[in-house]
Amino acid sequence: MVRKAKYHDAESIQNLIRIFSETGQVLFRSLDEIRENIPDFLVYEKNDQIVGVCSLRRGWGRLVELRSLGVDPRYSGQGIGTKMVEASLKNALSTDCDTLFVLTYAVSMFERLGFSVIDKEKLPHKVWNDCNACLHQENCDETAMILSLVSLRKKSAVQMSPTVTVSAV
Repeated sequence: MVRKAKYHDAESIQNLIRIFSETGQVLFRSLDEIRENIPDFLVYEKNDQIVGVCSLRRGWGRLVELRSLGVDPRYSGQGIGTKMVEASLKNALSTDCDTLFVLTYAVSMFERLGFSVIDKEKLPHKVWNDCNACLHQENCDETAMILSLVSLRKKSAVQMSPTVTVSAV
């Protein structure tokens, strides 16, 4: 089940992130950084064990980033990553942000969830602050993808509006 992370989850979150940061798939996050930003994290708990993690980061105007997505390799292929993204999307929709973006290697999963590939250069330069700590800094091979939260909100509002029937008098 997906839930908001708690302070005592920080070490488990870091252990999951470490698995993927060692291969350059996600950026390493220090324990202090995770603890300072624990409200931004979601975890997937299964059998009293944290097996999935991701976070949302705001800070670039109307953009919000989905980052640090990882699923314990022993649980891959079970839809946990998709559930984590869907929960993050739900959280992003509750913000005043217009666009959710991700830098990823899991392009097909994000495409299935409605994200579109964009040129990285279209993202604001300050988005690239974290790149200083990346193993692929000089030869970034991640794909930038976005999802319009504005469009999703409009679509949701249309689906939820009551049907109006006009009758002739």
